Formats: sequence, structure tokens, C-alpha cells
Amino acid sequence: MTRAVQVGVIGLGAIGQSLLKVFTAHPDVQVAAVCDVNADLAAQTAGPLGASAWTDDRELLNGADLDLVYVAVPPQHHASIALEVLRAGRHLLCEKPLALTLNEAQTMHRAAQAAGVIHALNLPLHADPGIDTFHRLVRDGSLGAVRRAELNLVFPQWPRPWQHNPWIGGRAQGGPIREVGPHLFHVILTALGPVTRVWANAAYPAEDAAACETAALGLLELEGGVQVVVSCLTNVPRPEQVSLTVYGTAGTAGLVNWAVPVAAVGAGPLEAVPVDTPRTAGGTRLVGALVSRVRGGPGDLVDFGMGVRIQAVLEAWERSTASGTWVDTVPA
Repeated sequence: MTRAVQVGVIGLGAIGQSLLKVFTAHPDVQVAAVCDVNADLAAQTAGPLGASAWTDDRELLNGADLDLVYVAVPPQHHASIALEVLRAGRHLLCEKPLALTLNEAQTMHRAAQAAGVIHALNLPLHADPGIDTFHRLVRDGSLGAVRRAELNLVFPQWPRPWQHNPWIGGRAQGGPIREVGPHLFHVILTALGPVTRVWANAAYPAEDAAACETAALGLLELEGGVQVVVSCLTNVPRPEQVSLTVYGTAGTAGLVNWAVPVAAVGAGPLEAVPVDTPRTAGGTRLVGALVSRVRGGPGDLVDFGMGVRIQAVLEAWERSTASGTWVDTVPA
């Protein structure tokens, strides 16, 4: 392929607009079409790009010559739109979580495999040098036997100030576990291995039955019995915290501020671990890998198979919250 990769973007909210800027900055990408139910927003976004503007994703797929489609709509619409994209035979990038339910995620994965196209999930922590360093710390034997891990999520406000929209604070599609959880569940799955069962409990605002959780506590049990303690708290007067700590018999390794690796030997203090590879923005890594893959080259992407594994953890979390019991994850 010698022409620019022709990209269509469906969904022009905050996340869609953010990655749209990365696509437009890439020298080998042409954003050829954009789509949103808000016709004015679609037109305003398309104008400076010389792109076509649409309000119906099916009309976009029928009317625009595209190589790759980025689906950046709310989770409840991922499956229906993604399946249309796959039926059209286009390469596909989808926002996380992959779907609203595990069944939808599995259907999307099967359809992507059958279509024979590139399929990827937008997880900006993937291939981050800090995350790669954390993986090395967990795997190089310096921790000894892993005994436990802890994931801590604290948000002074939810939704976060930049994140306000009609669904992100709702129980049906939003909430910090569903929104932030996939990023760290992906790290846990790749660094520590499969999650076999989940126990979870959540607190919701008494005055708003439609609102998402304000607090959650749970356990992810890994193969071999090691447990990951998950604590989530919102709307408290503390700075945002996203951290993951792995405790071993000989040392400790962790991530602070999302992707900064730290480690300790024995009883020593946790200290920052140098990262050798220069850090680039997650969106830049993702778009570069997508362009390479579309053109038949290499590219490190999170495919829909991993999306299904993450979705299985999310669904088990939600089922456990509802039942108050341990829930097995369904094998991907």
C-alpha cells in the first residue's frame, strides 16, 4: 500500500477527538470520514480535515472508501457498530471495554477472526516502557514467589472533569471499574496470568438508582490461588491514585501514577526503577502499529482475544456484585 491509510472515526466525544488528533498527525494517515449523531459536531470536525461528515455509521460504511474504522462510541453501541464494520470488511479499532457484555465481546471476536481483518482495542498503557519494565520486574525472579497483589483506584471526582457525558457516570455503561479497570486488568492478565474467579462488592448512591458505583472492593483470584485485592473509591478529597503493587517473598514491584515502575528488595523502601526506552504517547504507539499492520508490516496491538479476557473479568465482577458470591470467569 502506497497511499495514505484511509481512516474513518465513528464517535466524536472526548476520547474519539483525542485519538483523532493522533491520526491526523500521522504522515501516512488520511482521516477521510467522521461520524457522530450530532450533525453539527460531525460537520465542524470534518471541515478542517477535508473529510466527509456522517450521522449514520451504516451510511458511512457504504459511502466512504476506508481502510480502517475507529469505533469510539459508548460501550452499549460497540457490538452493533463493530459488527457492521466487520461485515464491510474494514480493519477495526474499538474503544475499551470491548463491549457491554461478555457474549457481545465473544461475538465480536469471532466475527473479526472470520473477517480476516486487523482488530485492536485502544489500551494506551500497552507497550508503555514503564509497563514493560514492570513486567520484567515481575518475571525476572527477583520478587521470589508472588504472594499477593493490590490494585488501588482513587478519584477525587467521578466523572473526572474532562469526562462529563450522559453515560460515564451511569450504572448501565459507566463507572470507574468498567472505565479504568480494563487498563489495569490488562496489565494484571499479562504480568500475572489468567483470572479464574472474582468476588466483588460495590456501593452506590442511595439517592440515584441510575448512578455508577462510588466505592468498590473485590478480589481477583489467579491460577494457583494468588489473589489481587482491588480497592476503588471516588469523590474523596485526595489526589487521583492509580497504583498496582505485587508482593513477593523476596521483594516488591509496582506501578504508581498509572505507569511509573517502582521496586524494593527485601524490606527496603520502594524506589523508582529507571526506564531505558524513551516514552512516547500511547496513542502515537497505537496509531503507528495500526498503520504498519494495515500495510502488511509488524505492529504490537491488543487484539479482541484479550478484549474478551478483560470482558470476562468485568462480567464476573458485575455478577459477583449482584450475587455477593464468588463467580468463575468464563474461559475466553
